[in-house]
Amino acid sequence: MGLLALFEGPQRTRAALLILAALAIGCGAVRNPALESARDSYQKARQDPVIVRHAAVALDRAGQALQEADRLWTKEQDATEVDHLAYIVEKRIEIARVTAQRRVAADEIQQFRAPRP
Repeated sequence: MGLLALFEGPQRTRAALLILAALAIGCGAVRNPALESARDSYQKARQDPVIVRHAAVALDRAGQALQEADRLWTKEQDATEVDHLAYIVEKRIEIARVTAQRRVAADEIQQFRAPRP
């Protein structure tokens, strides 16, 4: 006995439409967890002033990969390729973070070596 067997006449039609609407809404919001994680990581990196100041180029490359992943997910929903691009985004963010740390350290060393009056 199915769910629709509980309803008769117009109620059965309404119940069927409600079920279809719920399914359509649920299917329309398919998300890719790797892409969501990459998007969150990118937003956090963009809010880090040290990364923005000292590793803008590396951060921009991560942003480009994220845009490509978003485009691919929207157009094709190719989970394998999007997961791969999300991984690249995460790694490029890590490169930006390490680049910024290295440049800050180099600046500190330069200040330490500068002659004092």
